[in-house]
Amino acid sequence: MKRWMLALMLATAAVAADRKNLPWERPTTRLLHGQDLYREHCVVCHDIEGKTTKKPGPSLHHLFKNPKLPLSVGKPSREYVEVKIKFGGDFMPPFVKRMNDAEIGALVDYLETK
Repeated sequence: MKRWMLALMLATAAVAADRKNLPWERPTTRLLHGQDLYREHCVVCHDIEGKTTKKPGPSLHHLFKNPKLPLSVGKPSREYVEVKIKFGGDFMPPFVKRMNDAEIGALVDYLETK
């Protein structure tokens, strides 16, 4: 096999490997992206540290560890939180036009760690 063919095959394999692990899809990077999204869109109304808050929205502290969602009787689920972020609620604005599905997923991933 010629050297240039081998080099081309190795370069193609390297690019394919990189495509599998895009920076924003790596777990640590995804959580940092979720944290950035929380700081950009959520921190104005929601605390994430401590159960009590002086902000207008409920605290998101241990959101998925609580037996029920704040201001709701339902058990926390990823799907419900994603829908709530997308379409809002009584006082919460919808974020469907501000964040795409991947960003909402990264935000929920971050919330699951808190």
